[in-house]
Amino acid sequence: MMRKRIAVALLLITGALYERPGGSQTAPTVRIGLTQNAPTVSIRSAQPFTVQQNQTRTAKFTMVVALDPAAANRVLTRADLQYRPIVEIDGGRIVVVPKNERVRIDLQGNAGIDVDNRTYRGSIEVFGNSRNTFTVVNELPLEDYLLGVVPNELSPTTFAELEALKAQAVAARTYVVRNMGQSKNEGYDICATDACQVYMGQGSELPLSTQAVTETRGVIATYKDQPINALYSSTCGGRTEDAENIFDEKLPYLVSTICEYKHPVPLAFSTSRSFPDWKDAVLEVAGVSNFSEAQHFMGLAVRGEPASSDLTTLASFIRQSFFPNVLTSSDLSFLTEQGILSSSDQIPLKEILFRLVDKKAAFEWQQGVLISWDGTTMRLLVEGQPKDFNLSPDAPIYQRVGDERLPMSQGSWIGGELMDFRAVGSKIQMLVYRINFANPAADRYSRLALWQVHKTRRELDAALKAVNIGAIRDMRVIDRGPSERPVMTEIIGTSGRRTVRALRLRTLLGLRDSQFSFDIERNAQGEVLGMMFYGRGWGHGVGMCQVGAYGMALEGATYEEILKKYYKGIELKKLY
Repeated sequence: MMRKRIAVALLLITGALYERPGGSQTAPTVRIGLTQNAPTVSIRSAQPFTVQQNQTRTAKFTMVVALDPAAANRVLTRADLQYRPIVEIDGGRIVVVPKNERVRIDLQGNAGIDVDNRTYRGSIEVFGNSRNTFTVVNELPLEDYLLGVVPNELSPTTFAELEALKAQAVAARTYVVRNMGQSKNEGYDICATDACQVYMGQGSELPLSTQAVTETRGVIATYKDQPINALYSSTCGGRTEDAENIFDEKLPYLVSTICEYKHPVPLAFSTSRSFPDWKDAVLEVAGVSNFSEAQHFMGLAVRGEPASSDLTTLASFIRQSFFPNVLTSSDLSFLTEQGILSSSDQIPLKEILFRLVDKKAAFEWQQGVLISWDGTTMRLLVEGQPKDFNLSPDAPIYQRVGDERLPMSQGSWIGGELMDFRAVGSKIQMLVYRINFANPAADRYSRLALWQVHKTRRELDAALKAVNIGAIRDMRVIDRGPSERPVMTEIIGTSGRRTVRALRLRTLLGLRDSQFSFDIERNAQGEVLGMMFYGRGWGHGVGMCQVGAYGMALEGATYEEILKKYYKGIELKKLY
């Protein structure tokens, strides 16, 4: 979620909305800009609605170019062209609407309105704008709006912890209260994208996030009795940053904090079976010791074993058995290119079998992040879904370090480890894990707690073109913040040098977060060839860490504890 600086005008707007607790104010109505530049808009509903007093269940808005009738028989200018909204409604009827008129669609009860195949509560307004396109606004009560925000800012499917979702609900509510009216010149309060808060309407609502909104109804975070600028981002990389180092605005409650709640307790594991070479473990778990068993494991017709170990005969057998639909001019050349055989060296049978299983992806590796482990059952986050598995007592376990896989007969996990595993049903037969270098941060459950990205010289020059320094020669960090994010960085090029602040540098380079270090790659002449960036986190890193909130909730934190961890010195107040 990106955030803009807060202007004094916003404080004045907020003052009109915010009342101290104890007032009789009810939940306010908000106007959300769903789109601001739509060439067409399609609306439909199960209930009838009206457009210019014409009843319909569908409406397609299109901006067309009309010609002034008085312009006939002469050379035209652009002034003679007029943009006019037309609306096609049921039965092929066409309604012409004045450009500046707002078409409002209201339905009875809680019936949803579909706008471009997305369903919304409340009312919809469509009107032409100065860009000769359509602005679409969804007007609804603030609490209904939050029902379509919380599950899109913190997925209740992936991060299914109620207290974390409550913290998200309070932060999102506080944000909209604080920033109400920031886009009033465009005809709405705030937008529906990550430039404000991601809002996807009624169709995205989920029970757990709805519960979080309902149970925190009206609650906002305040500092000195005023709504705070409740910034948040996905993953802070172990520590948040001072707001002034990212957004040039010093706020006493948006200061750097370590993303840790409780020091994790190591969770012991052990296995009764171990193989020094992980490739042997793969074959043992697969039950593959010859070509016939490999064919059976891959669901292929069992053709038995090769007639001889002669390389040409072996190549022909493997190609026909394992790649029957591939046409080649030379089976040996094909299998050499695939890395299964070698035209010069004798490869052991076990290695050939492993290469076949690996090349055909027959082992069906899955990947997940460890959420919990009780000695028998482990919960893993797999493709955004938490899933429970039983770890077989004799499952071979390996720790991955670089390209090496070290056999582990026993050890411990803390949660957040990235795991590659083979499972049949819910039973894990083999597991390879990477040690959790984010230990003991509460956001260690994020796949983006640690990352690295490579940029070539060409990519760097293209990314830094806007700072007008020519070809890059060097980069050095001048100052880092408390979280080690580079607050000020000097970039040196062939035609000058510039000092760039953290947020702009991250945006220019297209990096996930501004918390990074880097290595510059050079040739023998000292010219830059590229750079490798080693980073932590995802987002701007100011305010609440969303995955950190989830990690804290997993460890028993309440939503109030979560909010007061990331927003220093705040109080929670019930607005209505």
